[in-house]
Order: sequence, then C-alpha cells, then structure tokens
Amino acid sequence: MKLDVTQVLNGRLNTMPFSYRFSPKTADLPEDAVELPEELEIPEDGILVEGEITSVGGYLRLTAQITADYVIPCARCLDPIHETMEFDMERTVRSGAAVEAVFTDDDEEWDGVLEDVLYLNDSRVSPDADILEQIVLELPMVSLCSADCKGLCPHCGKKIADGCGCGEKEAAKKTVDPRMAKLQVLLDQMKAEENGEAGEEN
Repeated sequence: MKLDVTQVLNGRLNTMPFSYRFSPKTADLPEDAVELPEELEIPEDGILVEGEITSVGGYLRLTAQITADYVIPCARCLDPIHETMEFDMERTVRSGAAVEAVFTDDDEEWDGVLEDVLYLNDSRVSPDADILEQIVLELPMVSLCSADCKGLCPHCGKKIADGCGCGEKEAAKKTVDPRMAKLQVLLDQMKAEENGEAGEEN
C-alpha cells in the first residue's frame, strides 16, 4: 500500500492515521524484497496494518501495529497450523536526498543503507516490504501442532498419532519363526555357556 503523506509534508496535518489490509499477493514491493518461506501461507487480506505518520522535528515518523494471520505446517507431522502474530513497527520516513544530507561530513562515509528507514517516492511511502520482512523474523524457529506431536511414521509416512500399525508389524518381524525356535534355544544355550566360562576365568 502506498500511503500519500502530502498533507503531513506541507504542514496541513501533524498526524495522519491510516489503516489497511493486504497480503503478499497484493503488497507493494520492490524487486529486492525479502522472499517468504515457501511453506508459509498468508490468506487474502490476512495482514492488518493500523498506525499513523507524525511530523516530528522536521522529519516524519511512522508507527504501526500489525496483526497477521498465517498458516504453516507442523515441523513433525506437516498438519497445517493456523496462527496469528502481533507486533509493533516504527520507521523514520525520509527522502533519498534527506538521507544523503545527513552524511556530508568528510570524516564519515555512508554505505547507502540505513536501518529502520522508509523512503518517500512522489510524496508516498509504502511499509509493505518492511512488514513482510518483520513477519519472517517473528516466525518461531520450529512450529508444532502440539508439544507432544509424534510426527510421521518413517515406514509408511502416515501420522503416528492416527495409528498406522507399523510398530506392531515391525515387532512381529522380530518374533522368532516357530520353525527356528529350536535353533534359537541352542544359540541361547551356547551364549549362556560362553558367559559362564568367561565368568569362571574372571
């Protein structure tokens, strides 16, 4: 969303409130905007932005409260998790010329980048890219549908909590074939004798 701040720039307004909704598909983004994780889904108009732009001592300050609905898969079972995050954001609003003017001292070099700054373009400013970047930073390192989620079965790929039965099948495979039971008895006796001899030597 491009916010027109003309009335604040010309002094007609000291504070300009704003409110709007958007999603990554409708965002006003530059070419170098941060890429969202592929597994992250944000519904249409799933991001609510409420805030104001205020004239403070010759420059503009944007403050906003963001509420974002999103869906992300559980890291263990891949079930979709519907979550809502809330955070505040503050940015200084400047024109490119105003930013360069700050760094005119011969002893100080400017690398062309300032954090927490939004740039004016034809008296308009868009916080969408910064908001999406902050959403990525606010995401938890690991998202789980529940703390005790058992995840997916490594054998069949189904949810273990739904009872895939692979555990019982694996246990059955380890059961000795009745036809080999006598051989197993002999092997057990041999191991017992070897252990006994080892005990006597000690």
